Amino acid sequence: MTPPRKRGGAKVYEKKPRSEHFSRIRKGFAADGGVVCKSCFSVRNENAKLKEENTRLKQLLQYRGEKGVIAKGPHTPSSRKDFKPNSQQENQQKKGGAKAGHKGHGREAADVKSADEVIEIAAPMNCESCACELNVKDSRERTVIESVPLVAKKVVYRCERGICPKCFKIYPSRPPVLRKSLYGNSLLAQASVMHFVHGITIGRVLTILGENVTFGGLMDALHRLGAIAQRAREPLVEEYRRAAVKHADETGWRNDGASGYAWIFASADVSIFEFRNSRAARVAREILGSEPVPGVLVVDRYPGYNKMPVKLQYCYAHLLREVTKLEEDFPENIEVRDFAARFATVLTAAMKLRGQEQPVAEFHASAQKIKKMLEGMVAEERSHQGIKRIQQIFWDQRDRLYHWAEGPDIPAENNRAERELRPTVIARKVSFGSQSDAGAKTRGSLMTLLSTAKKRLHEESLEEWFKKALDQIAENPALNIASLLPPVSTPSN
Repeated sequence: MTPPRKRGGAKVYEKKPRSEHFSRIRKGFAADGGVVCKSCFSVRNENAKLKEENTRLKQLLQYRGEKGVIAKGPHTPSSRKDFKPNSQQENQQKKGGAKAGHKGHGREAADVKSADEVIEIAAPMNCESCACELNVKDSRERTVIESVPLVAKKVVYRCERGICPKCFKIYPSRPPVLRKSLYGNSLLAQASVMHFVHGITIGRVLTILGENVTFGGLMDALHRLGAIAQRAREPLVEEYRRAAVKHADETGWRNDGASGYAWIFASADVSIFEFRNSRAARVAREILGSEPVPGVLVVDRYPGYNKMPVKLQYCYAHLLREVTKLEEDFPENIEVRDFAARFATVLTAAMKLRGQEQPVAEFHASAQKIKKMLEGMVAEERSHQGIKRIQQIFWDQRDRLYHWAEGPDIPAENNRAERELRPTVIARKVSFGSQSDAGAKTRGSLMTLLSTAKKRLHEESLEEWFKKALDQIAENPALNIASLLPPVSTPSN
């Protein structure tokens, strides 16, 4: 402050400009107050680094989750959490991973003796730095798994013939090839599995096999295989009828541009495919017959199954969709929301009960409890017409809705048929259906045979089994291929 200036006897102090306050620079500070001291700057810089590190570690801790505590970050993956929030208490105590002492199955490197093929790779020629020629120092080995191109090749079988020295009767030898077939059994097995099981188109199959295989020749061979596979239909239909639990479903399938249907009749050990132009009940009756059959048939609520000679179990998954649709149509209705939430929860509990692997006595107790809850909600007085319609379904069809409560072998949903029919739905999108009635019949016969064999095989591949079966058919054309199917290892359900 400047010395006071008198004004009417009072002392008045004049305020200096702000810049004059810093005319005298403090040690270690600049004119604007910034720190220039090296030690102070180092401390400030270190503090900033520690703050950044602290923030990063907190974020990392939140992402991974502390040991024994569920991570609460919104983007924390389930693999980083110790257990799911809705998991049972006894499962939360189990330690994941391999058991102590487990050796593991890592990738093993092959040596020169065990390798199927050894390929020598020459060393580079010149040094990039010195431009001089390189000397061979040593070699390093790297093991890889490589594929062999599946290309058809021409094979000539020289078949010797024997002759009797007394009667001069000639006995020819026969190659392991089907009668009047241009293609070998291995090629036919590979092509059939690729097309009818894996859904690879015929055009792609021809590209894989090479120029020695033609479209007309392959299609003619597949029709011949279809006739062989058709012999297995009746024995498999009989096995399907004897199954304790059977499934059935159908979906759209076009044939020569006309609308048709693909039918699936499945059990734990049998799969029967039928491609027809009709969705009439007579198709199901051809498979199930007119005489009463044992077990339970799990289906949706399509009326074509209602008169089948077997007990029916309606699929709860289809009913759950109707309940969900009702809630979507009336989102503002409190009565609908309350009913749909409770009813959907009980339906879901019924479908999940079978997969809990609990003792039979506990299963029956839980099943009866869920059944009573459903019956109680069906008997409630409701005013909304949509709720009444669902209640009416459970009331009118009560003899077809509670077989799942009789035992854990009977499912409350039709997932088996849905899963087995899914590859056909994909094939429909890729190939747009069959081109003729003969093609639809061939597809049904071969899919029935190959899908059934696939269910029963454990160690052997489907291609290997089919090739061996065709070899036996080539040796004995009168043999029914159904007798060559792998045996059933578990009771059919």
